[in-house]
Amino acid sequence: MAEATLNGVRLAYQQLGEGPDLVLVHGLAASRAFWFLHYAMPLARHFRVTLYDLRGHGYSERPQSGYDAVTMAGDLAALLDHLRIASCALVGHSYGGSVALEYAARQPQRVSHLALLDSKINRLQPEQKLSDCPHLSAFEREVAGGAGHDWENETQVGLLFLDVLARWRVAGGEAANRDAFTPFGEGRGAVRAARQWLDLVETTRARKEFVLPGAEAGSIAALNMPLLLVYAEHSRCLSSYHELRRLLPQAEAEVVPQGGHFFPISHVASLRPRLLRFLGVEAPATAADPS
Repeated sequence: MAEATLNGVRLAYQQLGEGPDLVLVHGLAASRAFWFLHYAMPLARHFRVTLYDLRGHGYSERPQSGYDAVTMAGDLAALLDHLRIASCALVGHSYGGSVALEYAARQPQRVSHLALLDSKINRLQPEQKLSDCPHLSAFEREVAGGAGHDWENETQVGLLFLDVLARWRVAGGEAANRDAFTPFGEGRGAVRAARQWLDLVETTRARKEFVLPGAEAGSIAALNMPLLLVYAEHSRCLSSYHELRRLLPQAEAEVVPQGGHFFPISHVASLRPRLLRFLGVEAPATAADPS
């Protein structure tokens, strides 16, 4: 792991492999570890892969502000400048896709390919409600059921679920119906990550800034690099997906059947070769990958 102080914030990053530059951007309550095993390591056979922790996440510094996607896109720009990466392919999951989109809208000449994976785009989807997807997994029902919130009227249900799940995990919560992947999952770093998330939203302006709008629809529609939109059937970000398809009719687009928000981990065997094809590489998934 390396570090660089950029825009006044210390960011942790690492690089693997050689070849054309590929940058992977993780979502909220995650870290660069989200990508490492199933994507960064195998893709490093074809690319120089750059991973980094968003400000306030992983081993990066936690400032008081700057958690909107526009400011975080500035962090990404500063990191690429620091690493002397003139052009790269960008893949972002969830909020990481929002950051990647903001960067691409401002510096399109520096983005060779852009893939957005189940990203809520605040400009296109200012609210996220429980009714945006009627499907609730058994795990979501178990954790959310006793939290005492008015889920039906919550306007940012994804953020609220992260808060509830983090508190549940710190309190030692265990569930019989765990999803294939959820934030603050099993392992040594689970409770640490949950505490880090609660510290972030309770001691900084992150909670309010996460929902600020970014690029105007016209700037998004002007994107002309190869584009890939992959969203989940059981996602509450599908409003963003449909608006992106309307603005970017030339984009490759698909919905993952039976997939949830974290399908990049639960559906590695199908998603990774899909990304490779999009990036111009033909390579089969390995039998050991989860499906």
